[in-house]
Amino acid sequence: MNKKIFKLIITVVIAVLIIGAAYIFLSDTNLFVKEKKVNLYFGTDDAMNLKLEKRDIRGRNLYLEAVMELIKGPTDPNLTKTIPDGTEVLNISKDGDIIVVDFNDKIVKNHWGGSTGERITVYSIVNTLGQFEKINKVKFLIEGEEVNTLVGHMDLSTPLEPNPELSQ
Repeated sequence: MNKKIFKLIITVVIAVLIIGAAYIFLSDTNLFVKEKKVNLYFGTDDAMNLKLEKRDIRGRNLYLEAVMELIKGPTDPNLTKTIPDGTEVLNISKDGDIIVVDFNDKIVKNHWGGSTGERITVYSIVNTLGQFEKINKVKFLIEGEEVNTLVGHMDLSTPLEPNPELSQ
């Protein structure tokens, strides 16, 4: 009788360990719908800085969902949109501690320009994605190609770290 109970306990412990390990491994994939309260960074009314707006997001890829919420724009009327109309995310992937975001060309073609405008667009994305655990940098692609800049003022040839100094 004691051997049967011991075998049952060992079997249950092994099953729990296997299920736990599988959950930990799979929870970082896009197989499960996840929810998270995130800080989205939009432009201030003077378009010089970023201000956060908290929002609940839900989906299989929270990085993509966060950028999609940025594209939608702020709900607070005192904040301004940071990503041009028509912009779409073609792909978003994680490479170690770097998020690679591939946008369509509308992020460039429809951009309002200026060094401050470009900085606010770039860092609204970088600061938003940089809040996620294990994400330290963001790399930009346009139509699958590496870019040196969006509109001529910022160096995007290497991944960027969040810039908390822009946030109010």
